[in-house]
Amino acid sequence: MTDSPSSQSAPDTATSRTSPRGEARRRRQREVAREHFLQNGYAATSINEIAREAGGSLTTLYRNFGNKEGLFLAVMQQEAQSVWSVMDHEVNEARRVDEALEHFGMAMLTLALEPQLIRLFRGLAFESGRNPQLGKLFLDNGPKLTRQRLAGYLARQVAEGHLPGSGLGQEPLAAANLLTGMLLNPLHVDALLGSFPEPADPESLRPHVRRCVRVFIAGFGA
Repeated sequence: MTDSPSSQSAPDTATSRTSPRGEARRRRQREVAREHFLQNGYAATSINEIAREAGGSLTTLYRNFGNKEGLFLAVMQQEAQSVWSVMDHEVNEARRVDEALEHFGMAMLTLALEPQLIRLFRGLAFESGRNPQLGKLFLDNGPKLTRQRLAGYLARQVAEGHLPGSGLGQEPLAAANLLTGMLLNPLHVDALLGSFPEPADPESLRPHVRRCVRVFIAGFGA
């Protein structure tokens, strides 16, 4: 078997989840894949090496994820979920909107500025020129998914009366795009170009996040 996506079938998730042991193996394969993708980039990652390190057969890995793109998709969905789990916790704890958004912003920005993820972004920008589908795969199951879930959260806050229903309240996805853009810029662009050093303490990002959230909420109903 090779790393070629076209020679493999779609993942058989039902088969891979028939037992706790099977699910544990799938989780281990995804964890190892994340390390490889972040360390080596998409192009240089070998699915054969992932299978060897994760244990089990290459056939099982292909059955679980279909191909290299399917494995990458699973990793990106998990990354998006790891950011959103912070928001789920804040909502379950009945936090105020500004507190929930601040915690979300910290989680998103800390992940986005992670040096390994920055290297992956750079590699994806290069690879997407030759394989636009790969860029779309990343956007749809990473940043875009996060923005869509944020839009859903904002819409619920408007419906429940915690945010004004005028202005951006009428366009929750536009509002989500605006907030994530405020949080990421210019720090993310600087990091991609190598001019933003890794924060020694993620808490150093909090003043920026807090300012963004404050400005966002102040202008939400305008």
